[in-house]
Amino acid sequence: MPRSAPRLACCLAVLSALVLTLCGTPARADDRQYPQPYFNGNVGDPSVAMVGKRMVVVATGPQVNRAFKDPGRPWRYQQPVLTHRPSWAIAEGGIWAADIAKVGRKWLLYYAVPVAGLGDFGRCIGVAVAKKALDAFKPVGTRPLVCPSRALVPTAQDPVATPDLPSRGIIDPSLYREGKQNYLLYKTDGKPSSIRLLPLSKNGRRVRTGQDPANPSTELVRSAGVVENPVLARHAGLYYLFASEGDFARCSYQQTWRQSASLTDWSLAVPTVLLDSTITQGLCGPAGGDILKHRGRTTLYFHGWVRLHSSKPKGANYWAWNGGEKYGRRAMYAARLTFPGGVPTVKKYLSRTGVPQRVPAPY
Repeated sequence: MPRSAPRLACCLAVLSALVLTLCGTPARADDRQYPQPYFNGNVGDPSVAMVGKRMVVVATGPQVNRAFKDPGRPWRYQQPVLTHRPSWAIAEGGIWAADIAKVGRKWLLYYAVPVAGLGDFGRCIGVAVAKKALDAFKPVGTRPLVCPSRALVPTAQDPVATPDLPSRGIIDPSLYREGKQNYLLYKTDGKPSSIRLLPLSKNGRRVRTGQDPANPSTELVRSAGVVENPVLARHAGLYYLFASEGDFARCSYQQTWRQSASLTDWSLAVPTVLLDSTITQGLCGPAGGDILKHRGRTTLYFHGWVRLHSSKPKGANYWAWNGGEKYGRRAMYAARLTFPGGVPTVKKYLSRTGVPQRVPAPY
C-alpha cells in the first residue's frame, strides 16, 4: 500500500464528516420535532379560562379533572371540581368534556354525566355553579339542562327533539356569548351526529324564556360520521365553528373549522381541516380544541395522545379503545391562532414556559 494511502483515507473520512454536518443525516421518524405539550398532564377535551394572570383548565375525568397555572409556576391539580353528582345522574362512569366559564359574578361548569336509560355510554348535560373558578361547583336544579326524552331522568329543559337521530346521549357542552346573549353548543351522540345551539338565560343556567319547550334548540351541523367538541368564535363579522371529527381514540382524529355569515344557518358551510397528524408533524389525534381570546391574542388549546410516562406522541396505529388507554393519555397543546384572509391558521405552538415553538413543516 502506498505511504500516502492512510493520509488519503483520513482526508476522505474528515470530508465525509463535514458533508454530513453541513447537509445533515436523514431524519428518522423518532427524530421529528414534534410540538411539545403545553401541559403534559391528563387533559382530554380541555376547556381553558383566565382568572387574572392565572390559567385554569378543566378536562374529561372521573369527577372532572381540573388544574391551574400561575406565571412561572408548574401546573397543579385542584380537586374536587363537583361537590357531588346531580340526583338524576348515576354514580359510575367518567364525566366528559366539561366547559368552564364566568357568567356575571358566578363561575359555571357545564358537564356531560352518565345517566340511566341510554346505554353504556349515555350521558346528559348538567350545569353547576361556584363563586370562584377553583371552588367546588354545586349542581343546579333537579333535572338535566339537555337530555333525550327516553333517558330515565326528569324531563330536561331541552329534550332534544331529533327523532331522525340516535338517542345515545348528549355530550360536549360549550358556552358561546355574543353581547349579553348566552348560547350552549352541544353534540348529539351516535351516528349520524349533530351539533346544536341552545339559547340560554342571562345567568346561563336555564333555557332562555320564550323558547319552544318541546324543541328550544337549533341544529347547526349534521354529519354521517362523528362531529363533536363544538366551539364557536366570531372574527371580522363572520362565525367560525370549530369541531373535532373522527374517532377520538385514534391518531386520525382531527380538528376542523367551518365558516358562516349566520349564527344559525350553516347549510353552505364546508368543513376544512385545521389540525391533523400530518399538519402537526406527527401528533396523535390533535383535536378537542378550545379557543381563548386574551390580551389581543387568540390561542387554540387542544389535546393529543402521548405515551403514558413521556411527552412523545403515540404511534400512528394507536387505538385507545383497544386497551390502549392503559398505555397513553391526552396531553394539552397550545397554538396561536390567526385569521389571514379569513382562514383560521395555526402560526406557532407554545411551550410549557409560554415561549413560542417553531411550527413544523408537514412531512
